[in-house]
Parts: sequence; structure tokens; C-alpha cells
Amino acid sequence: MNIAKPIFDIKPEHGEGPIWDPIEKKFYCVDLLRGSYYKVDWETGVSEEFSVGQELGVMALCENGKIVVGVRDGFGFFDEPLKKLELIENSPEIEVKERRMNDGAIDPKGRFFAGTMEYDGANPTGKLYCLHQDMSWNCLEENIYITNGMGWSPDKKTYYMIDTFRNLMYAYDYDIETGNISNRRLHIQWEKDEYPDGMCVDADGGFWVAMWLGSKVSHFDANGIWVKDIEVPVLHTTSCCFAGDDLKTLVITTSNLNLSKEEKEINPLAGRCFAFETEIAGQIEPRFKA
Repeated sequence: MNIAKPIFDIKPEHGEGPIWDPIEKKFYCVDLLRGSYYKVDWETGVSEEFSVGQELGVMALCENGKIVVGVRDGFGFFDEPLKKLELIENSPEIEVKERRMNDGAIDPKGRFFAGTMEYDGANPTGKLYCLHQDMSWNCLEENIYITNGMGWSPDKKTYYMIDTFRNLMYAYDYDIETGNISNRRLHIQWEKDEYPDGMCVDADGGFWVAMWLGSKVSHFDANGIWVKDIEVPVLHTTSCCFAGDDLKTLVITTSNLNLSKEEKEINPLAGRCFAFETEIAGQIEPRFKA
């Protein structure tokens, strides 16, 4: 049976952005609208929560030990010991109050890709940005409803990104030297009532896509062909990552956002993290090179 089981005791309101740290054996995930993240010891399950101070769409680990973040006001760095957020100078969209950062990932060269969305996702005003090591940034893509799950092929030649309200995943040619993307094409198309959210890419180039309103994570091969679904006993699955020493534990984040009192009673585990053991290993995620 392809059914994920609950893991850890944390229960974010809107869990997102899972990260596995193979060095410290820690698992991270964000509580997006509350502007905080959890850091969980993989062996003991003991967790800490850190408040960033504004909506936290995505976070990633840095080589220097800090945390790079995509927040309401753009790009910044969170110093965990000092519990302090510092935005970069001229942070993108710092004056745009109707949008926030939503999802992102570190590219194979250590750059930080992250994208924006309107709070309700009603209009295609989202943009995809790239933060470089010298703290400069550029806009790579526009006209996005909800910038969501992204990743790279194992050969580092292709970049993938989901636009949730277009119900699709794009593929782009990726230039590893510059970080530029080009030649956008459709890679996976879902039905109009199916909403792909966050995702991760495995070592074979396959995709594991969390489905909002779908109670599942869908596995596709590198060509975008559906393989199987992993059932998750909550309504909203939001994202996933590979964790564990062998990178074969798929950890799935979920949400209890927008659930009525009755729906929360039906979904008592909403917000919890779930785990599913796979036969395919994931990829070790790069760190930001500050």
C-alpha cells in the first residue's frame, strides 16, 4: 500500500518548504503564513521553532551556516543564533505589498531561485528571481499565477517549475554558468481541478509532486509520465523532499489552511509531516554560496 505515515510531533498551520540537512541530520520546514520554521533532529524528533518575522515562503541552507530566505519583502538571510532577519539591499518587490515569495530552491551552482505570487493567486503577476552570490539578483520569468515546486535534472541541463493555477509544470533549458533559463515548454499538464504544489526531483530525474486538495503525492518519471500516487491522509499536501542517510525517505509537508471546523475534524492530522519509504534515492540539495 502506497500510504504515507505521520512523522515528528510538529504541526504547522501551513507547512511548506521541507529541507534535509545530511551533515547535521536535521529536517527543516516552514510555517509559511506564520513566518516561522521548524528544525527537527532526525534521530530524536526534538524540534525547535524560529520566528523570522514575516511570511516565509522558502528557506535554504548556506555554506556559511546562515539561512537564506524568500519572505514577504524579497530575499534575506536569517541568523539563527541571533534570531535576526536581514534583507539584502534593494530586495526585489520590497514595496509590493500584494505579493510575497512562495517557493524556491538552490541551483547546482549555489544560486537561490525563488518566485512570487499574489496572496490569493488571482492574477498572473508572479515573477521568478535568481539571487547570485554577490547579492545581485535578476528576474528570469514573469506572468506566473503561483510560482511553485522547482528543481533541476540530474545532468543539470534542465530546470523545472510548477505554476499551480495553470495546472502545469514547465521545463527550461538551463545554463549552469550564468543561471539563465530559456526555451520554455510544457512538461506535465494536469486537469483544471488538479493543483500541483511543491515537488522534488529524484536521482533518476523523476518528479514527486504534492497535490493541493489532492490528498497525495504523485510520482512521475523523468519524461513526465505518471508512475504512482502516494496517499496522504489529509486534504492538502504541500511539498516534499528526500531525507535520511540513503535519501530514500520521502518527507511530505501538509496544511490545515482554509479548512472549516468540520473539515478539520475530518482531517485531524492536517499540518503534520508524513514519511514514505521509496525505492529511488533523491539528490543532495546544494547550499547557497554566500
